[in-house]
Amino acid sequence: MEWTIQDLGAAGEFVGAIGVVITLAYLAYQIRQNTVQLEQNTLTAKAAAQNASNVALRDTRGSIYQSSEIAEIFSLGNSNPEDLGEITRLRYRLLMQNVTDVMLEIYTQTLATGFAPETWHTQGLTLVERILATPGGEWFWEAFAHNYPADFRTEVERILDISRAARGSKA
Repeated sequence: MEWTIQDLGAAGEFVGAIGVVITLAYLAYQIRQNTVQLEQNTLTAKAAAQNASNVALRDTRGSIYQSSEIAEIFSLGNSNPEDLGEITRLRYRLLMQNVTDVMLEIYTQTLATGFAPETWHTQGLTLVERILATPGGEWFWEAFAHNYPADFRTEVERILDISRAARGSKA
């Protein structure tokens, strides 16, 4: 059998088409592998961010329960910060700032990293209700809310309004 130029050209086109199909299949495989790796990296980043928030929250709690002096400042400050002396009120304010910074971190991580909304609702919202809804928490928030981003302030105010309404209906 003799091959003509046309036969050789057709064979070359066939081999080239097979090469293109193999290349496309390989690229599809690589893209799939890349997607899996990106998803794993995203999950790892979310877990690390969640862990950082949990560590910050545990550290803040630890500073309260490991020191009877700080626990007393926290308790008295939550009840009535005006009863605290100047230095003690400063310490209470800094403690409240740490707690509120943890709330902000949880809120931001929920928005920025795609944490499940339940993360904010089970941790952050609970902190706002338990801590910023106290007389001392409200004193702190009124004086220092401007230090926090507008969207966070709006969310905290929404929660505090609900808490105030609930307290008003129980009275």
